[in-house]
Amino acid sequence: MATEVLELDPLYSNNMVIPANKAFKISGTAASNTDVYAEIDNQVLRTTSDANGSWLIEVAPIESMVETTLKVQSLDEEIVVNNVKTGQVILLTGQSNIEYEFQNDCEYQEQLKSINFKDAYYYNVPKLEYHDENQTLPVDLPIPAWKSVKDTTAGSLSAVGYWMLKRLKQIYPDQVVGIIDCYKGGTSASSWVPEDVLQSDDELVATFIKPFHEAIDGKTTDDFKKEFAAYNAEVDDHNTKLSAFTKKYPEVSLSDAKDKVGHTPWPPPMTPTSFLRPNGLYHTMIEKVKNYPFNEVVWYQGENDAPNPKVYEKLLRGLIISWRKLFNNTSLPFYIVQLPGYFDEPKDAWPMIRQSQLHASQTINDVHLVSISDTGDMHNIHPESKRIAGTRLGEILSGIQYRDTPTVYKQEIVNNGLLLFVKNASTLNSRGNVYISIRNNQEWIKQEVYTQGNTVMIPNAEHAIEIRYEYKNFPKCTIFNEYGAPLSPFEMKVGRD
Repeated sequence: MATEVLELDPLYSNNMVIPANKAFKISGTAASNTDVYAEIDNQVLRTTSDANGSWLIEVAPIESMVETTLKVQSLDEEIVVNNVKTGQVILLTGQSNIEYEFQNDCEYQEQLKSINFKDAYYYNVPKLEYHDENQTLPVDLPIPAWKSVKDTTAGSLSAVGYWMLKRLKQIYPDQVVGIIDCYKGGTSASSWVPEDVLQSDDELVATFIKPFHEAIDGKTTDDFKKEFAAYNAEVDDHNTKLSAFTKKYPEVSLSDAKDKVGHTPWPPPMTPTSFLRPNGLYHTMIEKVKNYPFNEVVWYQGENDAPNPKVYEKLLRGLIISWRKLFNNTSLPFYIVQLPGYFDEPKDAWPMIRQSQLHASQTINDVHLVSISDTGDMHNIHPESKRIAGTRLGEILSGIQYRDTPTVYKQEIVNNGLLLFVKNASTLNSRGNVYISIRNNQEWIKQEVYTQGNTVMIPNAEHAIEIRYEYKNFPKCTIFNEYGAPLSPFEMKVGRD
């Protein structure tokens, strides 16, 4: 029987899924300096807890299609974890669009009629915003547990995760899938990285560390209360105006209503304990899963870094490298979901984020790009349909097609034209007329281009210095591969001898 002395970390609980054929770790706490035994799939393992009671046991790989039981013992206590299965384990992480729950998806009610997944489970990492030096947890923090995906539980699963799971199970019905949701809306990537990522770069210090201290240093509790009172009044005023507008014009979509009334004020005032603080969620959420193994990480984020798009590539690179170090897996595959379309941002902010996501996939090993730039809502940062994003992600993770969506990987000057070669496509399909912007000196000219096979031909480009394809906040993608995945928007200098 489990007691307050012997405990497993919450991830190690009934219905948990562990990657097949991959070594992993089991962790928890016990009385200090005591032996701890674990038994799983005919392996009997032993370790000793440290002075603080923490312990860690390494387990050899378990082959696929195994269902087993985990038993952990220390002194006269025992914990039994049932229905432990091997399969594919995916970490879904990022901010609000990956956090967006399936119960808010526009197809939720219709999908409930047909949810019949076999061996599909998920676990929501608690959204812990802050803990003190003793790691004291809030009393109202939900107790996490693995859940089987069914009509009564799917609502609190990530909507992107649901559609991803549905496609995976359509392709491989007998595959065991475990999804670990670890996300928090409204967050910059700076909240998800350790201190050394930000402190090691002067530009990141100036962008995130210094503003944080300017916002909190020298302020009292009353100061923070006054700031929040003013902010909440601003939010209430916005909500009142939005409600009045939607009542007067019920036929207008939420997206268009927000375009008229304005968007919800964000971010709230910074405090020493805010979940928006630099490095905060790395410690309160990501470190909570550091001992668990994953087959892939899906990172869907970037919206909240639009105010500082020039430094996003440094953040993303630092995040990938530091997480791989934390998880002790230098080749852990990352799948970067490229931002969809959204109009209401500073000019070129989202294209710069997309360019950073594209460049990371081209320069870091085992980083893959999943572009959903053909989706999005012009004035709603949280599109209510996640079907395309999740389905495309599921198809790529399944391995039945390319590991990335299409990107330009090479250019070649041919006579007075420019030929672009696209990977992750054998045949490019155009949807309507296709245009690319060409810069000659300081002037940008929009020019129609043509596709053939896996190439894009740009005629009359002999004076081109730079080219852009759908490099805008709300792109209208017109080039797709044979699977219907869009060519990633891009900005590219033209190389000449």
